[in-house]
Amino acid sequence: MAIRFARTVVRHGVSQVRARYVVEHCTCPLYSGEPGDEDLVIFLGPDETGVPLEVMAIDLADGNLLVIHAMKMRRKYVDNYRRVIECQGQ
Repeated sequence: MAIRFARTVVRHGVSQVRARYVVEHCTCPLYSGEPGDEDLVIFLGPDETGVPLEVMAIDLADGNLLVIHAMKMRRKYVDNYRRVIECQGQ
């Protein structure tokens, strides 16, 4: 699986390197249940320095990911973050 990045990813000050780390280390990604967003994948996890991030990507038809959003994790993801961390055994 290749990970590509939209130009807008760095808008919130999170580098592609930090976003890639979260994607590559998140073993329990979340999938959107919203109609029309079935291809949206949400990766929650700490970057290499321990800062919790939210990274959103589109699961492309060719099996690759296009990362479209990355930022410090917002409050609305706290409960999901806890579940992801528990799932990963951290």
